[in-house]
Amino acid sequence: MIKSLIIARFNEDLNWLQNHKEFKITIYNKGNPIKDKSLGKIINLDNVGRESHTWLTHITNNYEQLDDVNIFLQGRIDDLNCMAFKDPNSYLKNIEKFGFVASRLGLLTPFHWKYHIGIEKNKKYKCAWDNYEISRSNIGFRKFAKNYFPEIPLFVNTSYGGCFAVKKDLIKKYDLKFYEELLEVLSKHKNPIEGHFMERLWCYMFIKNKQLRRSIMDVIQTKVERLKLNLTTMD
Repeated sequence: MIKSLIIARFNEDLNWLQNHKEFKITIYNKGNPIKDKSLGKIINLDNVGRESHTWLTHITNNYEQLDDVNIFLQGRIDDLNCMAFKDPNSYLKNIEKFGFVASRLGLLTPFHWKYHIGIEKNKKYKCAWDNYEISRSNIGFRKFAKNYFPEIPLFVNTSYGGCFAVKKDLIKKYDLKFYEELLEVLSKHKNPIEGHFMERLWCYMFIKNKQLRRSIMDVIQTKVERLKLNLTTMD
């Protein structure tokens, strides 16, 4: 089994990759040049489309020679808290069961299908949104999703952070044209709203709602952890 790490990097320190030479490593670099050429294969890209553009670039360019397991990770593996495993090997533990693994799942409900996913009210993105550094959608999140997945329900298992592992056969459920069309959408802006849409759709794309029960349990776990953190902060 050939297992690959596909890394979306801007200017993050990638020295942690030195400890994971057991993987085939491809780094897509959208920032300053990478001096250490021993980290893995380095491919320079224009800084557009967020990590979803990177994943789609890798899939479209390697569609006929995808590796058995593809682990898509951000340049910093430790800044997404529970939303990403700190050890890439953790993505391999349950990969045979569903063919898709993420550290922590979430759940889209009827309240989450807001036109722009509510990003305009998120403190993390408010400044970028107000300054039009994030593009606007002409059709909204729900219609965007249904354009590609006509049968998508209102309750959907999801994952956040853009970090996940997926087996080759699940990627190839869709033809190359499907990914090329998505890549074209993601290539039009540095920070397209569609990149935020895609972050919420990768899980459903590959396994539909096969982990819906786990999504519910993970949402409860996340809420409990946040409550404990808030209580600790108040103390």
